[in-house]
Amino acid sequence: MPDSIKKQIIDRVLSDLAPLVPATFREITREWDSTRDSKALPALMLYDGNETTVSKTATVWTCRFPLHLKIVFSSARNSGPAKDALVAEVQKKIEADLTLNGLGAVLDAGNEIPAPTADSNPVHRTTLTYTIQYTRKIGDPTLVS
Repeated sequence: MPDSIKKQIIDRVLSDLAPLVPATFREITREWDSTRDSKALPALMLYDGNETTVSKTATVWTCRFPLHLKIVFSSARNSGPAKDALVAEVQKKIEADLTLNGLGAVLDAGNEIPAPTADSNPVHRTTLTYTIQYTRKIGDPTLVS
């Protein structure tokens, strides 16, 4: 059985981001626990959200899901420039592949949600959130199997 469209999209995103290791990030992982941090910094952690059906006909369903890319990095002081550089690298990779090879489309470009922390804290986090949309073709319900 082939992989779901959502899994194919996630795999494509991971493939797009793979060239960022080891020059920009020490690791890129897909995670289920959004509160977890990586020990290998800087790290990029991918989380996908629930799928929702936004429209449907008898033969096509249009679905969306959020994709969160959490960037975890260390910076002794003045974390802004380090964060901005890491965010830019991730955005370039994702946004260069807007159609994700015909699987889906990026609807909302990486809106950044920085995690507030004291500048003296050595570990910093920020999350980029994208909305991905794709269609699923459904068999003709009038046909008898």
